[in-house]
Amino acid sequence: MPPSDERPTRPSLLLYFDASVRYGPDHATPTSAAVGFLVEDGSETVIEESIRVDAFVSSSQLEYRALVEAVRAVEAYPTTVASLHVHGDADAVIRAVDPQHPTTPDDRLARHRVAAVRECVADIPLVTYRAVGRDENERAHDLARAGHSR
Repeated sequence: MPPSDERPTRPSLLLYFDASVRYGPDHATPTSAAVGFLVEDGSETVIEESIRVDAFVSSSQLEYRALVEAVRAVEAYPTTVASLHVHGDADAVIRAVDPQHPTTPDDRLARHRVAAVRECVADIPLVTYRAVGRDENERAHDLARAGHSR
């Protein structure tokens, strides 16, 4: 146990999220959907999930769902978090949830999910959002694809 005058170090976490839709032979009919995310503390992955989604509206809504699932996992993290840095390749989702550059989604479900994300991270002192390319989000993409088989 640290001496009483020392405060335990609170981690800064990196979060990556993605969604995946599989289509039938006609390349138009969705057959499966899944989301995936990972959270790192700078040196190792501390949370990793692949989740099959049975009902979905669109691939955009799946991206919101992936982020909601990810921030819920961070909210349940057993240590108080100093900062959270959110990364995803869904630029519209990143813009909608970032209070520094807010845009308002057109549909009610997306607005509900934006509110859920903001509520989950409300107690974290610093939260940043950044749209990244697929190459930087590859592990989250792989986790999302793995969710199809769950």
